[in-house]
Amino acid sequence: MPDQPRIAVGTTQAKSDGTAMLWALMDVFETAGVRVQQFQSRAYFPPHEAATAITGQSPRHLDSWLMCPDVCRGIFQRGMRASDLALVEGTFVAQSGGTPTGGSLETLCQWLDLPRLAIVDVRLLTGCCMPVRPTGVAALLLDGVGDVREACRWQTHFGAHWNVPVLGWLPALSGLRDQIDRLPSGARPHMDLYHALGQQLAAHLQTDRLCQLWENRPMPSVTASDCPLPKRCAPQRDRPLQVAVACDECFGGYFPDTLDLLEARGAALCDFSPLRDDRLPPGTDVVYVGCGHPELFAQALAGNDCMTLSLKSHLCSGRRIYAECGGLAYLAHEIEMPDGTRWPMVGALSVTARYNDTPTAPEATELTLLADTWLGESPQHWRGYLNPHWTIAPHTTTERSVAEGGHELDVVHCHQAIGSRMYVDFAARQDLLDRFFEPHHLPPPAANLTCRGGL
Repeated sequence: MPDQPRIAVGTTQAKSDGTAMLWALMDVFETAGVRVQQFQSRAYFPPHEAATAITGQSPRHLDSWLMCPDVCRGIFQRGMRASDLALVEGTFVAQSGGTPTGGSLETLCQWLDLPRLAIVDVRLLTGCCMPVRPTGVAALLLDGVGDVREACRWQTHFGAHWNVPVLGWLPALSGLRDQIDRLPSGARPHMDLYHALGQQLAAHLQTDRLCQLWENRPMPSVTASDCPLPKRCAPQRDRPLQVAVACDECFGGYFPDTLDLLEARGAALCDFSPLRDDRLPPGTDVVYVGCGHPELFAQALAGNDCMTLSLKSHLCSGRRIYAECGGLAYLAHEIEMPDGTRWPMVGALSVTARYNDTPTAPEATELTLLADTWLGESPQHWRGYLNPHWTIAPHTTTERSVAEGGHELDVVHCHQAIGSRMYVDFAARQDLLDRFFEPHHLPPPAANLTCRGGL
């Protein structure tokens, strides 16, 4: 395999936030004319759209918990077709045993032969107490440094105790970090913010030595035993499967490789806006509503009666909808804000979606589906990460869809509509992706399914 410049960048402390360093590092390379493709080591969406703002490319996702080595390498190689450098970000902090914790950056380093660049936040160090050294770390970046004198002191400590070079450091910059902390979820940072971070890092970064970390590293070859999933082709159809994808300032959370695979198998993707359009694109077979922020646009969504009617008519005709996270909230009977305000939504699913404005990190979860849906027959096992911004409560008597206690409504279905509180990366579950293309027999309209009065 040819050389593909790549590096893993991870934090080393449980309470460390590497956001400022990652944004600064991407800006340094983009300013130098190096096109960066960011890969996240867990398949969910970050709170801010910084990577897209800095690099002009949506982040892609590699996840050792969801994917086999072959799938990871395939996603990596497709994602690198238009880029000069891959930056795979995550954490080198040891994961706890017991419950699922999700994808591992360390495992990806092994599968993709990634040189390891560790971020150490010196503000979290006390005295000369050193954190646990990550396995195989090649170099360090120091974060939150007070001044040049402190940088030299820590460089000496890490050189002596870890025998690892410090290639750069980022000052404390409390004002810029406060700006990051104040960014609302889903916001795209202004270029002045990440340019300022990049300029500060560039002043203290040994770029030439950093670039040497990935020189002469050919990609590992793929073997058939790495991933036994068979290669599938889409069934023959009279016309291409038409998938209407909700895409506007409210909805945009999609795994790029899922959309790539849909198109590669012959699907025709067409965008529509739940905020502004009055109907679905003509000929739509499947509606796909990804993650988004309906809480920010609740009034506009609630007021678009024409789109609500179009979605209900789509279901009345027996056609299919898949929605996840913010998309699930949009299909709900209503959303409820933290202050108790309620906004009516599409009503395809008889649940209330409650918004949480102080979320925890997405939780790695395994679910067992109890009901047959157009995505598969029960018992079907799904893996992914639960969106922490939404909790789902039954609006009326709602059929339990999931076996695990406490997760009964994390996947909800009604007729041909499926809503999931879990991020589902179909690139990691191509058996589910296959179901988009399988012949779908339109069921007769149910007696309680009406196009105008609700579902």
